[in-house]
Amino acid sequence: MSDSNVHFQDSVRLVQRLIELRKENWDLAVYPVEDHSFERETSWADEYRRILRLFETNLCQPGRQQLSD
Repeated sequence: MSDSNVHFQDSVRLVQRLIELRKENWDLAVYPVEDHSFERETSWADEYRRILRLFETNLCQPGRQQLSD
């Protein structure tokens, strides 16, 4: 919400358009206190946790153990 490069209202408009188009398989992660690049360790950790879950969900072969197990 404090990003000086990507304004929050633009993200909201994008989400609204995705909903109107009935798009699936998208996600939004909001980091209200971060600017365009992260400075807080908790934001980095959350981002990488989300990326790992995305990879495990979409790229892992069936029957293989997930990295987070």
